[in-house]
Amino acid sequence: MGVAALGMVAAFSACDKCADNSCAKTAVDSVSTVYGTYVGSMLNSELSQYQSPTKADKEAFLRGLQLVMGAKDDKNTRMGMQVALQMANELNQMSEQGINIDRVAVINNFKAAFLADSVDFGKLNAVNGQFRDLYQRAVEEAQAAKAAENAEETAAQAVADEEFVADFIAAHPGAQTAESGLTYFVEVEGEGDKPAADATVVVNYTGKHLDGSVFDSSEGRGPATFNLQGVVPGFREGLMLLGKGGKATLVMPANLAYGANGTPDGNIKPNETLMFDVELLDIK
Repeated sequence: MGVAALGMVAAFSACDKCADNSCAKTAVDSVSTVYGTYVGSMLNSELSQYQSPTKADKEAFLRGLQLVMGAKDDKNTRMGMQVALQMANELNQMSEQGINIDRVAVINNFKAAFLADSVDFGKLNAVNGQFRDLYQRAVEEAQAAKAAENAEETAAQAVADEEFVADFIAAHPGAQTAESGLTYFVEVEGEGDKPAADATVVVNYTGKHLDGSVFDSSEGRGPATFNLQGVVPGFREGLMLLGKGGKATLVMPANLAYGANGTPDGNIKPNETLMFDVELLDIK
């Protein structure tokens, strides 16, 4: 976008040149106006297109813009801003995992290390290893805290899931539950060889919550092609039961689906049992 804006500005500048320097101030003013109007309009369009009106906080956007534009314009200042943005993104990712970092402590220790006269690379490697160990411990502690917080809800959900599976088996004679915990009902077995665990397959599918609402489907998009190594375990195991043309309904517990974390967008909740209708169209 910036390149496009500069290209347009160059075109304006070429048209505005005067025989002498008498119009230089006017040209600069015009360039400033055109550049600001163009980039502002483009970003307004981007925000409108990709964010709902309630999420497009333009005042917050402007605060960030003015902070950068008003800063001392030198290479090191810009580098510091870029590093700060990257660190802020990493800290936000940690926060989403339940690891709430003390940003004041981060900044203070950053300053002490950054302003040191020299770097001991032996100690640096040790700190790197220490960070990895502590980070893993922090993740495990956050997950344990979250699990304890949701223990009662999880227990109630487990009972409801068991009842759903029992009702599903009763309503689908021939349905079975594998040793892995996958419950499946094969409507059409299909023909020929069944896919291996690393096969690439072409599939129609519809994924549903246990209340019947659809969270994902190939319907309307056309069949999906993917390698079975890249899907959740229950999906892979279920498709390996079918030959070409086979159809089945799969009920998979969370450990065979998206696990204790669900999906980042919240569309699939933690520890959620899911149901898939699948049709194996081809094995490549």
